[in-house]
Amino acid sequence: MTTIKFFKKAMVGTATVATIFALAGCGKQSASSSDTSSSSTSSSVRSSESKASKAYRTANKLIQNHDYEGAYEQLSQLNDHNAQTEALADDLQSYMDAQKAYENGDYDGAKNNLKSQKSTSTAMRNAYADLQSKVSSAQGSTSSRTSSSTNSKQTNKQSSSTSAATQQSSSAANQAASDATSDNVVQQFANKMGFSGSQGYQIMPTGKTGNVYKFEVRQNNSDNTVASLIGIYQYNSQTGAVTKIA
Repeated sequence: MTTIKFFKKAMVGTATVATIFALAGCGKQSASSSDTSSSSTSSSVRSSESKASKAYRTANKLIQNHDYEGAYEQLSQLNDHNAQTEALADDLQSYMDAQKAYENGDYDGAKNNLKSQKSTSTAMRNAYADLQSKVSSAQGSTSSRTSSSTNSKQTNKQSSSTSAATQQSSSAANQAASDATSDNVVQQFANKMGFSGSQGYQIMPTGKTGNVYKFEVRQNNSDNTVASLIGIYQYNSQTGAVTKIA
């Protein structure tokens, strides 16, 4: 009788030990599952960032080759955007709208679409500047033809009006040339100082006296929400001399 009781107690003890080992194994499995889940999430985030960065670089190369639709399509294929790709996609859409307006002779519409650039892409900034120059030149040419036509009808009545219109036409053409030169000067200044758009620099012309230009330079933070003032510079486009004045 004593032997049977001892056997039952031994069986109960064995079952308890087995239960403890099973619970311990379950705990290890849960911890392992949690680690795997965390690793998977981290890998997914890195993969998303890598895809966005790769798409951004590819889009910039396409922009340099004037393939704006291809660049926009490259960014449109992204499922997860970052601040850079979103801003560049917006700029590309505005650029293509401006290009279409320009081709249709809607120069005011083209200019409105090119008023501001959200991204810090140098390739995009150069494309904007090039199209802005074309629009300005086209507007100057249109203004010249309109003035000439109006004045030719009034030549017999008011010869002085013809002279005034000629001056107005010349002024419009000079303004267009000034706009184009300003863009070139901005690029020359940026190249000299190493202010790359890919590093978040923004260069804003604030004044001009002869060959001397004044620029305000700012730099965006990593998520493009704050543009800190780097300095105010004077640049002589003829000599290449740069002076920081603030």
